[in-house]
Amino acid sequence: MPLPNRNQAQVLCAGEAQEKAPRCPGVYRFFSNEDVLLYVGKSIDIRTRLNSHFTDAKQPGRHQQLMGSVRRVECELTAGETGALLIENAAIKGEAPLYNRRQRRSRKLWTQRLQQDNHGFLQVIASDFCPSGRRNESVFGLFRSRHHLEERLRSIAREQRLCLRVLGYDRGRGPCFQHQLARCAGACAGAETAQAHNERLLASLESQRIAAWPFPGPVLLEEERRERLHEQQPKRQFHVLDNWSYLGTFNRRDQALHTARADKALSFDRDSYRIAFRAFRDDACAVLDGATGESLHNPFGPLTKP
Repeated sequence: MPLPNRNQAQVLCAGEAQEKAPRCPGVYRFFSNEDVLLYVGKSIDIRTRLNSHFTDAKQPGRHQQLMGSVRRVECELTAGETGALLIENAAIKGEAPLYNRRQRRSRKLWTQRLQQDNHGFLQVIASDFCPSGRRNESVFGLFRSRHHLEERLRSIAREQRLCLRVLGYDRGRGPCFQHQLARCAGACAGAETAQAHNERLLASLESQRIAAWPFPGPVLLEEERRERLHEQQPKRQFHVLDNWSYLGTFNRRDQALHTARADKALSFDRDSYRIAFRAFRDDACAVLDGATGESLHNPFGPLTKP
């Protein structure tokens, strides 16, 4: 995951952080005497979050060891929560702080694609998930192995009485064995239409959906602060995304557009996808074309018809 653009940070020594840290959204970093990055966190109220760190450090344990090593705190202020979440996620994965939980990186991931058969039923196709490149189609779920994918699909089929034979995971013709046990609603026996079976399948998979990228190129999410909580808090910020790849956060629109227009490697990250998708869904940011800067329609907004 590429390192995001580091915006100007407020630097405090550990002794003054509890009193002087800003009370606004942002990302904070703990450094040791040797300038080693110890921890990265985010909050919508940095000072309150830092005070909770120091309070928790009164109890013996790993957190006390962490806070005992902190000599400097850097506070990177953001216009809102979306920026704080995106920057924190990228920093943890790109800057490797000592005390943050290590992110598990699978060498290979599997996902589910849907394909319609000759009778109109959607089949689930297990496929390799490539983290780079364009996102031209929606897929469902990310799994460490094909076995985990198939186990999850079988569990959904049991819960929703879906037919594994229709889905492509049970060989044979005619009614399946699960239908004989009343565990399949009968798509394989002509008792359920393709439309009804497909609707239940899609409803079951919806929480796992990784949406196709709906734009022809990169976009900027423009996030404006709701109120000025600190003199250094930016009035607005621009988060650059391309095919769900997070490319950085900028205080200036021209810098964000320059990054959006530049050639870059695209790498999918599940956590930044979830953060960005929630921002689209909640209509938390304006959407701008990454090439022209013009406003775009938000296809995932709350007023968008399904």
